[in-house]
Amino acid sequence: MRVVLLFLLLSTVAWSQNVDNNSEHMSTDLLFLRSLYGQGPVGQYAVRPFTMSSVQSAPSNNDPELLRQIQQHLHHYYAPLLIGASEVDHNGTTPDSSDLNWLPKTDGRYHALWYGAQDAKLLVDVSAMTRVGSVSLADSSHSFVMANMSGRAMGSLSSSLGYMLYLSNGSLFKGDANYVKLTDPVLSHTLKFVELEQKFFDRYIGYLQYQSEHLRIRLGRENVSWGYSPIDNLVHSDYAAPGDGVFLDIPYKAIRFSSVHLAVDGIDTSGKAITSKYIASHRLQVEAASWLSIGVNDMVVYSGRGIDLSYLNPLAFYVSTGLTTRDKSEMDNSLIGVDAAIRPFNKTIVYAGLLLDDLSFSSLSDTTALGNNNKNAWQLGATHVFDETPIPFTLSAEYVRVSPFCYSHREINNAWTNLGAPLGYSQQPNSDRWAVQSKWWLNGRSTLQIDFDYTRWGENVLDSNGHIASAFYIPQPGDTLVVAVGNVGGDMTRGDGDFLPGQYAVGNKFLRGNLSLSRRVQATLSTELWSNVFVDARLLYQNRTGGNAPGSTFWTTVELRIGY
Repeated sequence: MRVVLLFLLLSTVAWSQNVDNNSEHMSTDLLFLRSLYGQGPVGQYAVRPFTMSSVQSAPSNNDPELLRQIQQHLHHYYAPLLIGASEVDHNGTTPDSSDLNWLPKTDGRYHALWYGAQDAKLLVDVSAMTRVGSVSLADSSHSFVMANMSGRAMGSLSSSLGYMLYLSNGSLFKGDANYVKLTDPVLSHTLKFVELEQKFFDRYIGYLQYQSEHLRIRLGRENVSWGYSPIDNLVHSDYAAPGDGVFLDIPYKAIRFSSVHLAVDGIDTSGKAITSKYIASHRLQVEAASWLSIGVNDMVVYSGRGIDLSYLNPLAFYVSTGLTTRDKSEMDNSLIGVDAAIRPFNKTIVYAGLLLDDLSFSSLSDTTALGNNNKNAWQLGATHVFDETPIPFTLSAEYVRVSPFCYSHREINNAWTNLGAPLGYSQQPNSDRWAVQSKWWLNGRSTLQIDFDYTRWGENVLDSNGHIASAFYIPQPGDTLVVAVGNVGGDMTRGDGDFLPGQYAVGNKFLRGNLSLSRRVQATLSTELWSNVFVDARLLYQNRTGGNAPGSTFWTTVELRIGY
């Protein structure tokens, strides 16, 4: 009875914090499945992270069993933060809401600390993780052991102010960081782990957020993702490293406007950090019908100066703003994009996306060097949920093509990257990929995901030292320049070869360069065996032929996590 009452209260009042999409991923599954089943607009899952209120509606007898199981799991997971939490039975007693409650037990789940007054919520959790794994390359095998301690504090003040702080610190007890990072995209973006001590690593997520019915303003550090694909997206990706900045989200009926301005980290050709690199992006999303959603995005990257107020303007159009001065026009990197999703019938979503890095209508069909000013990426995919099988699952398939030099820029500091990795789709330019993903829900808290992709990539041509092949160029007597003749647009951090001078000018033919073919399969099992006890097991096999680094890679990891 208390659970039913709690869900009824949730339907009328919304708290202001977001779900923890760093540690808990069933919220994303829930909103995506709701879209597939036709429960609300098709684009309800396209802007992440989600607010806690968006994933906590009451289950209905008409809901598919899978949705009911996930909703029940999320209720147990976030119960102390919900409306009416001060009335929930903790350890057999009803605590005084004016007191801090140490080691409370709510819905069978332990926490470190809880405070639940009528107009304030605070939940503190701690977690311990250990992970073992092995990495096998063509001629060697490496094992590792690592552990991590983390803590998070989530809560809200009144119904408008929310906050979260997540801190973690870990150590590599056995193994080499250069191999461990192959198994973990988060660690591969951690400077201390990869380049400095190579044994210790830490991470934090933190924000302060104001939220009302039609406004969400967030200041801090958190992952952000935009788009309709369950696999990966062209503009902002779940796999990108987070940045610090300002997030703005304004949903109103069928229209949603989102904006971010982030400080990110750049890396130059020598591997040194770039100071003062910023990205700004806007998204206008329209639910044209409950079965049709369209999003329009514009983005810009700039560096080498302080925050530019013209790019902080949430109502600016960045392509036009970047043309207001010669310096901005030549140095800043602006991009635009559009994506859409359609639900032709319940249980199926078809989606597509187009990103334009540079566009010149006069040379769209030009195959010479004059046509090199056209750089783009596009995506086409579909997803269907099969729920009449003993174990319900979704099957997604998509094709993505990224043209030469897309995401890069002639001012190489201003590539669409953070820490040298993509902010958008996790794929280098001058490549295309077929990807298939199958996700099985063993129950409301356990999933098995299998990913397969086949990628063709035209890699840059390297010399014997591993650098892009170059040549001397003498434009006029007395001048000597070095031009990167081996840069075919296969690396988003190197955009300095799209317009080579004189006799070196070559059209950016797709897949030109050192062609590599990659086949990859990855399986991930995530489950909560008992309350507060999580197990994640992953394995990956990848085989590459051709290119600059042919060979095969096989790795496995098993992680035990107690806490959250």
